[in-house]
Amino acid sequence: MVAKSIVRVWQEIETEYIEKQLLVAGNTTGDCGNCREIGISLEAKTCPKCGTLFKYMSTRTSNSVKEAKRLRSKRPDLILIDFSDFREAQARKKAHGFLGE
Repeated sequence: MVAKSIVRVWQEIETEYIEKQLLVAGNTTGDCGNCREIGISLEAKTCPKCGTLFKYMSTRTSNSVKEAKRLRSKRPDLILIDFSDFREAQARKKAHGFLGE
């Protein structure tokens, strides 16, 4: 069996699409990207407040390979995203809208 590695992959996608299905993981619980509910179990398939079905997962802490492996072991069914990339893309989109571009 070939050992798998974690690599970063770039894909064009609407940030609103990700945000509405994002579970932001902390050490023991997470937050819903859609309604901002906090204290959600990392094992939860949906948000207990708004019913969002989670498809993506990220963390506000360091985006190291070690952290990615930890999240992957908890939720192999979710797509991991780099939170700093996500926030940067949101900020760029907001700036373009503000400047009328």
